[in-house]
Amino acid sequence: MNESSPPASLHRRVAVDTPEHVRLDYVLADLGSRAAALALDLAILMVSLMLLGMGLYFAGRLGDVLESASMSILLFVAFFAQWGYFLLFEVLWGGRTPGKRALGMRVVHVGGEPLSVQGSVLRNLIRVVDLQPAVTGMAGAVCILANRRAQRLGDLVAGTMVVRDAGGSDLLVADALPPGRVGRPLLSADQFELLAGYMARREWLEPPVRRRVAQSVLGALASAVEQQARFGPDPPEALARLYGEEAPRHAARSGGTSLQAATMARERREDWAAYSNLVKRGRKRGLDSLSEGDVRRFGRLYRGMTADLERARTYGASPGLLGAVQRWAGAGHNLLYRDRGRVAVSLGHWVAVEFPQAVRRFHRQILLAALLLFGPTLATCAAVHDDPRLARSLVGPGMLTRAENTVKGDIDARYLENEVGAAAMPILSSSVITNNIGVTLMAFAGGLLAGAGTLYILVSNGIMLGGALGAYLNEGVIGVILAFVFPHGFLELAAICIGAGGGLGLGSALLLPGRRTRAEALRERGRAFLSLLVGASLMLVVAGVIEGFYSPSGLPAAAKFAFGATTAVLMLAYFGLAGRGAPVAGSP
Repeated sequence: MNESSPPASLHRRVAVDTPEHVRLDYVLADLGSRAAALALDLAILMVSLMLLGMGLYFAGRLGDVLESASMSILLFVAFFAQWGYFLLFEVLWGGRTPGKRALGMRVVHVGGEPLSVQGSVLRNLIRVVDLQPAVTGMAGAVCILANRRAQRLGDLVAGTMVVRDAGGSDLLVADALPPGRVGRPLLSADQFELLAGYMARREWLEPPVRRRVAQSVLGALASAVEQQARFGPDPPEALARLYGEEAPRHAARSGGTSLQAATMARERREDWAAYSNLVKRGRKRGLDSLSEGDVRRFGRLYRGMTADLERARTYGASPGLLGAVQRWAGAGHNLLYRDRGRVAVSLGHWVAVEFPQAVRRFHRQILLAALLLFGPTLATCAAVHDDPRLARSLVGPGMLTRAENTVKGDIDARYLENEVGAAAMPILSSSVITNNIGVTLMAFAGGLLAGAGTLYILVSNGIMLGGALGAYLNEGVIGVILAFVFPHGFLELAAICIGAGGGLGLGSALLLPGRRTRAEALRERGRAFLSLLVGASLMLVVAGVIEGFYSPSGLPAAAKFAFGATTAVLMLAYFGLAGRGAPVAGSP
């Protein structure tokens, strides 16, 4: 990627070279626009959650089963709102959330490629770090201001950047005008550049945003057009009429090269119309939806469009024409190189081969995470056993009361004070799944703080677990809690260590980047360790189902110990043997 020198403009720009050796220029989204888009997305989330909560509340009053289902749905939706809202829209809308779409922004990779699923996952996982301290967003804001590509921490890990949406404006009206009515321009060159930039983006702005932006642009041009009543009172319409008059004047004033650009626009009008139609069709359903003939035609027209972009630069085309050609060339580039469908196709291979290979490859980080979790667990359990008073400060009163009230001498005694009915099991399972996955995601993202966040989560959870075990040990009922934990515990704790191991590996990119920049190391290791996080999350879903439905059941402790031992043996066999005969994927 080639960085462009900053122009005499308030906007930061970057230039990227496509595989066809065509330069695409991007305007980086500024901090204020990104903050406004985030605020809009958060407002949408809050309103949606409130409406859903009200609906589920009234549905829950119709019976225990509906109440259980409503609570489970609400737990999953709240979890999705925190971790999945931005990911879902960025994947489905090509790097845009509703907030970004309203403000005309898009996420792309630093090489100009469309945002991948992997890139979206990484940048949104790290959002929790960008929002620190105390959800103020200062960490991300400082990083955006200090970084030449205006990247927050999540963008650095994912290798992405947020740019002004290069979706394309109407090629058929962008300076395809003959230099007919030529006279003295009303606008200066800088003013016309501002107007042309608005015209190039207007079709991709929502009507309220378009009107607001048009009003702002018209205000900036007031000194030149305030006496021109013929443009009309409506800001968007007034700017369109003003542009229609000013475009040929500025083309004529800038000399023959701009006349060449206008001639090119007229000559290429039919091909541009066909190209834009194919791009619009491909955006909706993908290139696979086009016929073989249309795909070949698209390839030919795309090559022509990239050539037209270079010609427009050579001819000194006006900002309106140059911006329109570049936006449509970029739209074709995004359509040609976007990556869809790979996840579903390769899922079976990933489960059978890539995930167990990743666990073996990164076993040092995983073992270190296990040491940081189980070391404090054993130390705290021993300390509480030696000094039972410590349990009061380390274990919640509910856990202490439960340990004290557990029937002594009966390993089959109930761990939970109240029996979990069939209607309540989905709620318990949903709560466990969302909580444990949330902890693991935080442990992974916390690695970006040089591993300090991951360290804190592992040690603090180890202390809590050790305190609970120590409390039950002091009451002589350690077997009861172990019988409850055994069925799901191996999967759950192993998954947390695997996800946290990925976080420690991410932190090593900052401390030990090797012969790379830290940004390069973050991108490489972020992609490599993401496989650990995805696998850990799937393991936690299975563990949560077991903990919600099997662990609290009334089965004898022997059956639960046998079930847990079986899962442990199967897990060891899976991670030890699966994928051994297959080629090993590259390491960071």
